[in-house]
Amino acid sequence: MYAGLRIQSLYFSATGTTKKIVSTIEKHTDLRSELPIDLTLPKQIEAFTGKVMGDIILVGVPVYHGTMPLPIMEPLNRLEGNGKWAVPVVVFGNRSPETCVDELAKILRDRGFKILAAASFAAEHSMASKEHPWGLGRPDQSDLEIAAKFGRQIKEKLCSGPSEIHTGDRFLDFLASARTNFSTKVMVESFPEGYHAKLAHWINGITAVAFSKDVDCTECMICSNICPTGAIKVASKEIKEDLCIRCMACTHACPSCVIDFQFIDSPMARAVVAGVDKACATRKEPNIFV
Repeated sequence: MYAGLRIQSLYFSATGTTKKIVSTIEKHTDLRSELPIDLTLPKQIEAFTGKVMGDIILVGVPVYHGTMPLPIMEPLNRLEGNGKWAVPVVVFGNRSPETCVDELAKILRDRGFKILAAASFAAEHSMASKEHPWGLGRPDQSDLEIAAKFGRQIKEKLCSGPSEIHTGDRFLDFLASARTNFSTKVMVESFPEGYHAKLAHWINGITAVAFSKDVDCTECMICSNICPTGAIKVASKEIKEDLCIRCMACTHACPSCVIDFQFIDSPMARAVVAGVDKACATRKEPNIFV
């Protein structure tokens, strides 16, 4: 049933964890692989036509502040499914995947894909630190073993006769509550205007990212080259607030620790940190839907 089928990964992965999980899943399907589509950087997104070569598309996105990162939204809406199978995979910072599995599945269905399977995996939170060890070291060996098993389950499902799974009730309930003009979840057909931008940028009001005044920048350009939104201007030591999505790729990659991240000292920020500390105190496990 699966002989000759090709699998292709498509992902946004600012710090590499989503790529690691998706690559592990793909490898263990034992299907013939097409070149992966990395949609993390602006040039990669700009070049993407929406066409995919695989018969099965493995789509991986991280969860940022309750939704998917803004840069991935526009290329996802260029995708051409044409009845192909898709496997949505979301990666969250050991707090909660929120409704992103259902949200990503909805987008893929809207683009003409059928949902073969889905999953959520925990990883190190982008804002984790020694003081706030939110998922530090994730994905670990246990996570990767579950990812490998998920890959084998995808293959087994293809062998036994694939059928589409249906996700969406939790997300549609959540979305319906935000749309006062819709009384039932079955009537929800589109996202509220500004939905993703509102969720993506609320964190900017309680956090700050800036070049340190105490450390000399060597102008190696690593931070600028890996920034998914082009928010970093090394020459002027500026990080554009309206573009920064707090993926923290820059702080992870800077060899001189030039870029500082901190929560603003405010009641709201303290409440958010306390809430995430509590949520991340217990280990969250992957969820698999086949």
